[in-house]
Amino acid sequence: MKETDKLPMERDGLPPFVQNWKQLYILLVGTLLTLIVLFYLFMKHFQ
Repeated sequence: MKETDKLPMERDGLPPFVQNWKQLYILLVGTLLTLIVLFYLFMKHFQ
């Protein structure tokens, strides 16, 4: 199925910078992992 064949409801609630829900969840998990690593390094530096 092509992207243009999908119903507009499938894109409901998506921000304009992602094409589908999978990309949004990958971005979310990547952001959370980055924050976890940064806070861990911050904690180790100031321990």
